[in-house]
Amino acid sequence: MTNPTELIQPDDPRFETALEAERDLQVLGFVFEQADMHPTDAEFQPLVKKALKDSLLPHEDRSKSKGRDAQFELFVAAICQKAGMHPVSCEEPDVTCHVGDIKFGIAAKRIKNVTRVEKHVRKAAHQIENARFPGIIVLDTCVALNRNNERITTQIPEEQFGYIYSEAINHFVDDFYDNIQDWVCRKGVRGIVIHDQQVRFQPNGEWSLVGMTKFVNPASKNNHCKRDFTMFTKQYKMGLPNLIHL
Repeated sequence: MTNPTELIQPDDPRFETALEAERDLQVLGFVFEQADMHPTDAEFQPLVKKALKDSLLPHEDRSKSKGRDAQFELFVAAICQKAGMHPVSCEEPDVTCHVGDIKFGIAAKRIKNVTRVEKHVRKAAHQIENARFPGIIVLDTCVALNRNNERITTQIPEEQFGYIYSEAINHFVDDFYDNIQDWVCRKGVRGIVIHDQQVRFQPNGEWSLVGMTKFVNPASKNNHCKRDFTMFTKQYKMGLPNLIHL
């Protein structure tokens, strides 16, 4: 049995697992914190059971990852709970929430390869269309933008790191923005939220989880859709855990 006070060093075979535990514990801790504060629906426990089924490291499940897919849905639902977007339910398209008198449907997708962005976005848009709610597509790009789950080992100053991280996400959005507009057209999609998280070595010598959130409006010329997305993002931001916001 591992000594709970033992410090796992970088040359230890368990080090990568320990770093990944930093991510999982923070995300699941946030999920359970919100679940404890707010009533949960019948789908909560089944999703939690699914969330425990993947490999220890995310890049080892590039084809099928039902566990972390479920974890991401729970994470999005927890953000909505914290933001006060009640009632929140884990139902089609994946999560639903409310802002004022509008019920939004959220399709949450983890992208593990940039070559599959179109497939995931089209599927999410189709789910939203079928659900018949004003819809938001929420994407996780952690594996897609870091295929081998490499760690950020350089002690980069916070401001510089934020800029580099921001540029990486912006580059991803720029590459796909025009196509995304076509993929979601007339499907009821009001906007797209991108979540990314990485484990980095901080300037203070500690490892920690950092994240970034990007809001993308694919229907900028449609005033009705733009108004709905602005309303959604204003509320959703209030539920974000300790992340870097763009």
